[in-house]
Amino acid sequence: MRADISKDTSLTPRRYDAAATLRHDTAVPAVNSLYGRLLTLLIALVAVIQLPTLLAVNSAVRKDVLDRAGHELDRGVAVFENLLAVRGEQLGNSVELAARDIGFREAVANGDEQTAQSILANQGGRIDASFAAMIGLDGRVIATPDDLNRSSKDVAFDDLVIQIGSRPLFSAITAIDGRPYQVVLAPIMAPRRIGWVSMGFALDQPTLMKMHDLTGLQLSLAVIDSASMPRWISTLAPSEQAQLSNFVVQSHRVDKQQQHSDSDYLTRSVALAGGSSTTRAAAVLAVLQMSLVEALQPYSRLRESLSLITLLSVLVSIVGAWIVARSVIRPLRRLMIAAQRIGCGDYHAEVSIERNDELGELARVFNYMQQGIAFRERHIEHHAFHDSLTGLPNRSNVESRLAESIAVGRKTGTPLAVLTLDINRFNDINDTLGHHVGDLLLIGVGERLVEAMCPNDTVARLGGDEFVVVIPGASAEQARRRAEHIVRSVSRSLHLESMDLFPDVSLGIAIYPEHGDEAVDLLRRADIAKYDAKQSHQPIGLYKTGRDATHMRRLSLVNELRRAVSDDELRVYYQPKLCIETSTSHHVEALVRWQHPRDGLITPDEFIPLAEHAGSIHLITDWVLRNVIRQCREWSDMGLDIGVAVNISAMDLVTGNLPFVVRSYLIQYGVAPSKLLLEITESAVMRDSTLALNVLDQLKACGVKLAIDDFGNGHSSLAHLKRLPVDELKIDKSFIMNMTRDGNDAVIVRSTIELGHNMGLTVVAEGVEDEQALRMLKNFQCDVAQGYFISRPLPANELTTWMAAQKDAANRKLVRVLKIVPAT
Repeated sequence: MRADISKDTSLTPRRYDAAATLRHDTAVPAVNSLYGRLLTLLIALVAVIQLPTLLAVNSAVRKDVLDRAGHELDRGVAVFENLLAVRGEQLGNSVELAARDIGFREAVANGDEQTAQSILANQGGRIDASFAAMIGLDGRVIATPDDLNRSSKDVAFDDLVIQIGSRPLFSAITAIDGRPYQVVLAPIMAPRRIGWVSMGFALDQPTLMKMHDLTGLQLSLAVIDSASMPRWISTLAPSEQAQLSNFVVQSHRVDKQQQHSDSDYLTRSVALAGGSSTTRAAAVLAVLQMSLVEALQPYSRLRESLSLITLLSVLVSIVGAWIVARSVIRPLRRLMIAAQRIGCGDYHAEVSIERNDELGELARVFNYMQQGIAFRERHIEHHAFHDSLTGLPNRSNVESRLAESIAVGRKTGTPLAVLTLDINRFNDINDTLGHHVGDLLLIGVGERLVEAMCPNDTVARLGGDEFVVVIPGASAEQARRRAEHIVRSVSRSLHLESMDLFPDVSLGIAIYPEHGDEAVDLLRRADIAKYDAKQSHQPIGLYKTGRDATHMRRLSLVNELRRAVSDDELRVYYQPKLCIETSTSHHVEALVRWQHPRDGLITPDEFIPLAEHAGSIHLITDWVLRNVIRQCREWSDMGLDIGVAVNISAMDLVTGNLPFVVRSYLIQYGVAPSKLLLEITESAVMRDSTLALNVLDQLKACGVKLAIDDFGNGHSSLAHLKRLPVDELKIDKSFIMNMTRDGNDAVIVRSTIELGHNMGLTVVAEGVEDEQALRMLKNFQCDVAQGYFISRPLPANELTTWMAAQKDAANRKLVRVLKIVPAT
């Protein structure tokens, strides 16, 4: 039944609100979102590009303006110095004419001070001099027509006389009465130099204004002495002159090449008169300034244009960045919506982004991915809930469906049948014909089950060769009829690999709610019913109430088996084997029992199959071999010649180490190998004949004897039998127990005895329960008899007593029986 997975499971995905996401798409993006980060990045990139450009241009313009202003300031300083030089030259010519005036020299020579002052006044007036004076050789003022303070003049001229030296004409800037003057000195020759004529121009506000007009610079003159604060004459506004005092304090000692700039002016200072410490003359400092505001004025429009362009570029970039970010984020949001939709299990809608760029390609790839995920998920879900070999629903699937059917049954009050089925001897088919044929058999059985189903039924493979069928609404009687139909359908011939196979199946039935109201309970009890059907050799079994206890007992015994071995809870009983010809017993069969501390004595028919299924049989075999071989040693020490037969499981042959175990115990206890006989069933040899023959050959090489147990109940052929290195043939007890009542069984027993003798084997008949059976075996010339008529299995100590008393009256009945049997 290859049902679609959508019918098997119900997914409940979370509802994804796409409308809310789209509304979020139109909202103002958060700064930490991809939209906000992309928008911020684009705006930041534009700002990083535009703002440095603006700053670089402004910086370059300002630097260029400052450079140009510096050059203009240098030219203005040169013009200022040239103006002073020209004025000094003009004043010098006039002073030189006054000094050469004959009348003046005569007045000086004759000591006519009044005449000399008059002439000086006339000469000074012609050139518009601020003062005129005659100076002695010692620098003192001899005569002057002006009201200037003589002491101030003396101080000034002392310094000038020191500087003039031997020069014929000298021009300098000096401070007189705290005011700056441009002074010229010319020598008075009569004929030798007897003094100097000095005239000076006052460097006052009008003079500075004229120079300001000629140079284009703001001019300030400072007279600096140690007695008082600097006195300024400046073309600057009174509010701006307050900054000059600090500048003079910092700059009057530097040379005239240093320039200073503040926020409003580019400034250059020139020391016109340095003062003298010897004459206490004041210093005169000229400060020339160019207005930066005026210098930058031609560039203000350019700066405004650049700022406007930058602002517009930033605004345009912001709009462009917003458009670009939105054009990128909107498709990404659609992809995000699609990804979240896929995460919720919805693979139907495709992402619709009609673009020819990378985002459009991403959307197409996303759609391909969605289709691939949907296909793979369907594939994975199908394999997760279906068997890969038969395509039927698996255990998880059927448990889910069964739970749903039970829920419906609770609501509607309708019954429900659960049928479990497996193939008998499926492992033998795998081992004999190969796993490929076994797989084909499973597929064929699954198809037969699907054909036998009704529309509402469910069939699944639980694993291995186990199948389950769920039939809603079926009562116990209806389930049995359906089970018979299923067995008939499945058991028909299957043509596989050029051969016809007839599957033999066992089926168990459990009914809801009679046998359980949970899926796991119904499956387990259907399995129990199937196991009971196998045990009773019936194809169909219906669960019987109370069988859970038996099942739980088996599980408990499986778990306790290992402890039973380690705690020495096992016991060995020995059943004598009678030699029919001599009426004596020198051999016994070891039969293991479990003395359970809670349940008492447990027979091997109950726990040996459990040990084989649980894989712990080798522990029991090892324990039995060790104790049996040790008991042989004890009997030998007591003078009793007793051989012991031990049953070997098929699992013991598979492990491959049985010869080593046997050899080691024989050596350990010093027992002759011929005293030990190992009994192997036909089915154990057939399970893996190659490996079994190899192990049997190794055991034979150890010197132990071998026997085929339960002969006639298996499926071996005579071809296999002749290849086995066995010494004894043991006829299955089912033939021995029925041969006195069934002629066919008697014929089989006689034929088997003759076959064994013809092959050189000792023939043993087990299951001898009465006198008539023993007589018939005597007539058939059977070699050895074993059964309750001879003796029940006995503990070792009781068997020792029984063996010692063989010749006593207790065993005379056997002798009597065997002696009266007529010879044939």
